Amino acid sequence: MKVKAELRRPIAMVLVFLALILIVIALLVLVLPTLAQTISQLGTVLSTVLTQLGKLLGSSEFVTKDMLSTIVSGIQGQSSSISQALIGFLSGLTSNIGNIFSSLMNAFLIIVFTFSFLSSKEHLAAMTSRLLKVFLPEKVVIKLTYIGQVALETYDQFLMIQLIEAVIIGVMIAVGYSVFGIPYGVMTGIFAGVLSFIPYVGPMIACVVGAIFIFTVSPTQALLSLLLYQVIQLIEGNLIYPRVVGQSIGLPAIFTLAAASIGGNLFGLLGMIFFTPIFAVIYRLVKEFVVAKENQLD
Repeated sequence: MKVKAELRRPIAMVLVFLALILIVIALLVLVLPTLAQTISQLGTVLSTVLTQLGKLLGSSEFVTKDMLSTIVSGIQGQSSSISQALIGFLSGLTSNIGNIFSSLMNAFLIIVFTFSFLSSKEHLAAMTSRLLKVFLPEKVVIKLTYIGQVALETYDQFLMIQLIEAVIIGVMIAVGYSVFGIPYGVMTGIFAGVLSFIPYVGPMIACVVGAIFIFTVSPTQALLSLLLYQVIQLIEGNLIYPRVVGQSIGLPAIFTLAAASIGGNLFGLLGMIFFTPIFAVIYRLVKEFVVAKENQLD
């Protein structure tokens, strides 16, 4: 059974919305129930690790009794401080959980609105063009229409690329962690996929958070998870991404990083997400302007 052409985009948009909702629900279900338990275990694990470190240093011939006494006292003091800090962090997290959820929902609604806007872009572009022709000269309308087309194409490509990127990173992390027996693989993979909309730093934040959870099970596996993430990022960025995604929005890496930094400083998380395509639009328009001027000089 073939789907009518006019129904393909609405169906695709509904599927995208359902996928986003399922991802958010899965993330909340996986993370929130284990968060308090993980934080409470983290203090115990750190205390054990520091104590074992003190014993290891005590068996060394290079460490004197005075040095060992100082180290043990420091370890005990740090263990107490860590426990108090974790309790304070948990209390603050509990009191601000509503704000965190509200921020996530706002980001989700903006992404949904963006997809809805792009799904009806032809109709909106036609209406805008008719409106501009009433008030502005034809030359100005042509230029503004072209800028609008570039912006819509860039945002469309950016969102599609980011969705593919999210799936690739999430699956690779979940599968990689499972192969090496690292816990919290699915949770970290989903978290990394969601945060992949934040250029460069998003997946890294997810893996660091995942490593904190893994640390409560095994400090060695936590370190292994960070190393495995670096390998996954190397493979995905240099082999899979160029082949699967193809041409991106055409913004050099240095400008992508600058866009994420400036957007984050000005508007936080949403700025980091949406400043990248904005920079891509500006970069393309400036590049085309320079090329046109160079052709005129020739």
